[in-house]
Amino acid sequence: MKRKCINVLNDYFMRYLFSSKDSNFILLDFINSIMLDSNMKTFRSVEILTPFNYKENYEDKETIADVKCITQNGTVVIIEIQLQGNSRFPERILYYWASNYSKLLKHGEKYDALTPVISINLLNFNLDDNDNVHSCYMIYDTNNKRLLTDHLQIHIIELRKFKYNLLEPDLNCWIKFFTMKEKDNKELIMSELVKEKPIMEEVQKRYNNFIKDRLMMNEYDKRQAYLYGNQIMLEEERRLGIEEGIRQGIEKGIEQGIEQGIEQGIEQGKKEQQISIAKSFKNAGIDMKIISENTGLSIEEIKKL
Repeated sequence: MKRKCINVLNDYFMRYLFSSKDSNFILLDFINSIMLDSNMKTFRSVEILTPFNYKENYEDKETIADVKCITQNGTVVIIEIQLQGNSRFPERILYYWASNYSKLLKHGEKYDALTPVISINLLNFNLDDNDNVHSCYMIYDTNNKRLLTDHLQIHIIELRKFKYNLLEPDLNCWIKFFTMKEKDNKELIMSELVKEKPIMEEVQKRYNNFIKDRLMMNEYDKRQAYLYGNQIMLEEERRLGIEEGIRQGIEKGIEQGIEQGIEQGIEQGKKEQQISIAKSFKNAGIDMKIISENTGLSIEEIKKL
């Protein structure tokens, strides 16, 4: 039986959508939607540098970009899809930008052979508490806002912050597509997107072709299982880190140790983790006021634990 719903943020599907044969015009439209939303110049054409291969092993996320292309003027564009991360993720983004930029210059070439590298990052988690869905970062003088160079351009799109019609129309359509849930009526959503943006008809066609292809769906399922396993391991590492922080805080019995345990737990920003920390400190006999101040739970909530 043909499946009708998949996770469109699965990077295997994204590679298929943007890096398959004759996908250049779809990829170009997406990149230009980012540029338009940032008031940047758009591009006339792109050449895909990472062609889609349905048999390729995509588990090594530390060495390859999800999608990489070059524009008609030599600008390199890299697109990454990330489902998990934390507040230190910007350093990772900058590292991969630098890795791609450094590869542009061959031994003996002059610096004027360098061209801009644009990094586009689709994140399915929040980096911070601000409301910005799409942020663009470049290198500016902090005093007079003068641009040092246009060779560094980093775009971060935090999908979980998205609300309809907050962005420029082209990017708004794309993000609507990316934020579809498996339980949503995708046919209805896609029909609305096609009316807003004709190229989405081709996107819909490729989506349907993908879910009809048994071999690609098999690879998709493998990738989903791999991503799910990584997520479970990440959550387990975080849990162990929290417990270790709590243990150290209790064993030391001093304010510094307590703060370390609390900070490691609160960093995750989840209610369950706050409750787990509060229970541990309550069992250790720590004053409820201190627990409340450092976990965000009320004293009444702590008494019920």
